Amino acid sequence: KIAKTTPVKRKKKKKTASSDSAEVVKKDKEAPAVAAAEEVVAPQQSKPTATTTKPKQPAKTDAASKKFLSNNLKSSNPNYRIQRELKEFLKSPPPGLSVKISGKNVRLWVITLSMPDNSIYAGDKYKLRVQFPNDYPTSPPSVFFLNPTPRHEHVYTNGDICLSLLGKDWRPIMTAQSIAQAIFSILCGAQRKSLPMDNARHAGNKPGQKQDDWVYHDDNC
Repeated sequence: KIAKTTPVKRKKKKKTASSDSAEVVKKDKEAPAVAAAEEVVAPQQSKPTATTTKPKQPAKTDAASKKFLSNNLKSSNPNYRIQRELKEFLKSPPPGLSVKISGKNVRLWVITLSMPDNSIYAGDKYKLRVQFPNDYPTSPPSVFFLNPTPRHEHVYTNGDICLSLLGKDWRPIMTAQSIAQAIFSILCGAQRKSLPMDNARHAGNKPGQKQDDWVYHDDNC
């Protein structure tokens, strides 16, 4: 005979008030930790701030230039062409260049070259002395560097510049601004600082003389 076994019923434990309160305390402790974790996973995105760009300030005009430009010159006036060039230069100055009249002589300008950061003359400033002859624009202006002069293979230590545009290649349609831009471009394109090969022979000469009989070093000047 096989003895019959009867299943034993297990009694279910009743939740007491103390166990309920323990779970509540446990949940309360877990809540801040969960919230902190959610903040780490999904940080708040900051709103982009509006940026304002300052408008480009126009170039300042010196008193002598303002006075000269205020004159209503006729086309027959020998200074009419120079006044027109100065007006255009001040209205739309090329990058890195600025101009002003030297003293009371409207036919004598000083053009400042502010060298860009991507050139070997980064941060340097050089000044060009520009003198307009009586027969301008038939003849080119006299242009040379004031001290300190840049150390360049086409710039003599007396300030003279080996540039064919100041001699045989000058044309009356050119301007003082275009000459200054050509010189600025030559300096910007320089790869090394050096003196002209005949600097010792030329350095003692008075700068700014006519370049009618000059022999130019290469096609870049």
